[in-house]
Amino acid sequence: MPTRLNRAQILKEFVLILLLTLPKPIIAQVNPSAPESIDEKKIKVSTASGQSVVVTANPLASDAALLILKRGGSAMDAVVAAQTVLAVVEPQSSGLGGGSFLMYWDEATKSLTALDGRETASAQVKEDMWIKSDGKALPWLKATKSPSAIGVPGTTALLWRGHRQFGRLPWKDNFHKSIALAKYGFIPSPRFLRSISLAQRLGISHSQAFQSLYLPNGSLLKKKIPFRNQKLASTLSRLSIGGINEFYRGDIANELIYDLQLIKNKKEINSITNEDLANYKVIKRKPICRKYKSWNVCAFPPPSGGGVALLQALGTYELLSNNNSDQKMIKHWHFLAESLRFADADRSHWIGDPIDLPVPIKGLLNDNYIKKRASNIKSNKATFRPLPGKPKGSELLDLASQPRNAGGGTTHLVVVDKYGNIASYTSSVETVFGSRNLSGGMILNNQLTDFSFVSNIKGKPIANRIRPNKRPLSSMTPVIVFKDNRPVLAIGSPGGWLIPHYIANALIRMLDFQLSPKEVVSQKLLSVQPNYTVLEKSGDWSKEDNNIYQSLLNLGHQLKYSAFSSGLAVVKWHKGSWHGAADPRREGKALSLQGKKKPRHNEG
Repeated sequence: MPTRLNRAQILKEFVLILLLTLPKPIIAQVNPSAPESIDEKKIKVSTASGQSVVVTANPLASDAALLILKRGGSAMDAVVAAQTVLAVVEPQSSGLGGGSFLMYWDEATKSLTALDGRETASAQVKEDMWIKSDGKALPWLKATKSPSAIGVPGTTALLWRGHRQFGRLPWKDNFHKSIALAKYGFIPSPRFLRSISLAQRLGISHSQAFQSLYLPNGSLLKKKIPFRNQKLASTLSRLSIGGINEFYRGDIANELIYDLQLIKNKKEINSITNEDLANYKVIKRKPICRKYKSWNVCAFPPPSGGGVALLQALGTYELLSNNNSDQKMIKHWHFLAESLRFADADRSHWIGDPIDLPVPIKGLLNDNYIKKRASNIKSNKATFRPLPGKPKGSELLDLASQPRNAGGGTTHLVVVDKYGNIASYTSSVETVFGSRNLSGGMILNNQLTDFSFVSNIKGKPIANRIRPNKRPLSSMTPVIVFKDNRPVLAIGSPGGWLIPHYIANALIRMLDFQLSPKEVVSQKLLSVQPNYTVLEKSGDWSKEDNNIYQSLLNLGHQLKYSAFSSGLAVVKWHKGSWHGAADPRREGKALSLQGKKKPRHNEG
């Protein structure tokens, strides 16, 4: 039995949770075409500045991370605390049943580490698993519901590996907030409720567990009644004590396999097994970096295609903008769109998990190759459906391009601690609420639908084809930017295929135009498809700089409007302190700790 003091502490924490989670008076319509539901109305941008800064996609996660920093924890401790809270309060985007990428700057050793916690395909998968008897691919939405779409989760292993290397506080100490929120409840946010409604549209009839938890008695959760997830509280508690062995080899693992056996039908391909869980490994990868003017931009390597696409787009944009004497803003938007489109052509063609087919990464980022790609772009005319290039190292590869996929149940957070360590961390369950299947209160991913559903086209293999134990192509792009060998900026975003588009928009504005994080996350965005250009529908494109919309049309761009589901989280070094901002399109929050200013000779 808890002591009187423990009861008082529990009550105090519960009241605090209620106060911090009162719903905001903002209601937005669900946009079924967006990867995740978003706030379409303009709201105040959350910003913070200091010597320690945290930006996450949810106020409760930011609160938990900041508390860890106050207690002397590292940026990695804060990531563990924030991610486990997000698993409770933002399960539509990430959680223990998903996968993650981490870019981590360790100030003590002056080193940058990239940890790959991406989900893996089971050893049981077949390359034709998404092909029906009539030879056609299974519809993507139907595939997302299947147990066969669930990859071996990597987030828990990444958190453990990162904490073993970079953590300062005991592992268990980073779970207090997440366990309390799951056990005693939190007030559902408007976005949380909208996401449940969106999940209904995607389909939940296959998951009784989802319906029972998130739609009790067939009704949407009440706005002012605390939502509890007791099974997840138990899972988090067991994980906090047993660590990685509990999740991949212990009772949590056994429960996951048991639940999968219950929900799969007789025709279902066996997905995850106990052996798959026990054999999962986090991979330490070499970050990919490329100069952009006076900065060095470092991003995540394959199986992320987002990092390659971002660095290619920045390199192409730099060449085009430097060679153009016309400084009108229309050329900025035109060159950005073209740079993204050419980078996407390469991403669809050459990138996959290097465990299967080699990725010509050096060739794709080579200066001469970028110059050649840029030379194909005209300053006065848009290009449609550009073909992939032929980088050095691809001579023996005869591949086909993969059609662009959907998805986007993703989150991003950035943390800078008082020791100078920096974490840029992106995590995902793929679709909104992943597969909508659950185990131990956890949302289970559907990341295997990120593979190409067809393994080849006209006999030519696709780099991102399905293979046993392989990691699917990802767009997640955690980034850390350096100047004079010192980190000056960390950034990332959710958004599915469009993640590197959002980050390219933001980096150019911060590095070239010297906008603040607050200004950057508030700006309208541009994206591309192979045959048209997409403008954020909430932006006023007709009044700025002599009508950007009409000017792009005059250059031959086919234009469409869309609501973007970006969730940029940014920290930037400026004048002696770190400045952070959260994307107003979601419900993110930036918080900081003050401290003594540290002299730095480099400014972002």
